[in-house]
Amino acid sequence: MSKVVSTRLAAETEARLQRLARRLGKTPSETGAMLIEESLRQSEFAYIEFRNSPVGRQAYMKNSNLAVWQVMMLAEEYARQRRSEADRDVAKIANHLQKSVAWVQAAFNYAEAYSSEIDLAIADALAINYTTIKRLLPQTELISIPLDIMEEDL
Repeated sequence: MSKVVSTRLAAETEARLQRLARRLGKTPSETGAMLIEESLRQSEFAYIEFRNSPVGRQAYMKNSNLAVWQVMMLAEEYARQRRSEADRDVAKIANHLQKSVAWVQAAFNYAEAYSSEIDLAIADALAINYTTIKRLLPQTELISIPLDIMEEDL
């Protein structure tokens, strides 16, 4: 259930909200609600910030170009290789990304709280393949990397 909340904005702030709403294709009310929700999430979860992306606004990890879903996709890959969902080794992922354990744990914390959002983002990413990219970028070439080279990093 949603509630109406009234707030006073300076004229310049209201104009900026109007411009952002137009860019996002939303009403000022929808945009204001979205910004408040994002701000609350940022205050509740360490290392999380929201940014515009080609597919809309997403939760990103601070001090990186990685969205939360990308960190979680890497975690799923580590778990799949070890054949255990419980074996999402935060320390190994932190080492792989050259980030702190706390930074990676923050991604896990956010993903746990907003699992459907993260699951949808991963599903959208997995739907993109060589064929879909080739349609958009005809000059794309497929490069194969031998498996033994990939296994050295694990």
